[in-house]
Amino acid sequence: MSDTVITMMDGSTWKPSSSEDVIQCANCDNIVDTEEEAKSYASSGKCPNCGNSWTERRSTTISITAPSRISGGTM
Repeated sequence: MSDTVITMMDGSTWKPSSSEDVIQCANCDNIVDTEEEAKSYASSGKCPNCGNSWTERRSTTISITAPSRISGGTM
């Protein structure tokens, strides 16, 4: 997450929008850095971290542009 704050001409402050995609092992939460790495685990059939069958879990976190005083989340 960036600490960047955009100040508009009217003086209001905003944080930029961002998103983060995460691929990880569903058994041990081993986070994968690239799509290619995830494919190599799928073709080998095993997670190199825990040794269990590779079952991936994907998640995306999206932070929208909003005034800096507004915050929130969801699960």
